[in-house]
Amino acid sequence: MAEGDKGNVGISKDVVTAIAGIAISEIDGIANLRPGDSAFRRGEGMKRYVDTAVEGDSVSVTVRITALYGNPIHKVAKQVQTRIKAEIERMTGLRVDAVNVDVQRLVEADAAAEESDEECESSEE
Repeated sequence: MAEGDKGNVGISKDVVTAIAGIAISEIDGIANLRPGDSAFRRGEGMKRYVDTAVEGDSVSVTVRITALYGNPIHKVAKQVQTRIKAEIERMTGLRVDAVNVDVQRLVEADAAAEESDEECESSEE
């Protein structure tokens, strides 16, 4: 909680989680962990992949991602860390102490796109 001139401002853990999830969804080289989605999941579903801890004005974040084959994993993970830290600090004024990235899968971009196409076709029937 931040103290203002006329009261306190509280930012919920869910808001911090949403900011992290949106930041991740805008990074190239990441697929979703859920079959059928070709991009990192936004909204309520992304809470499965993003854990946040907010204590006072400090935040720590752990994210679980699937990397797309052909992208340097260490560079994608570094982009995730940098982007999440920058967005949370910019939007909330909280200090990000740690961003942990757990790369859980590696998939080919074509396979991720095919899974997404199959999901779309089966939902249209």
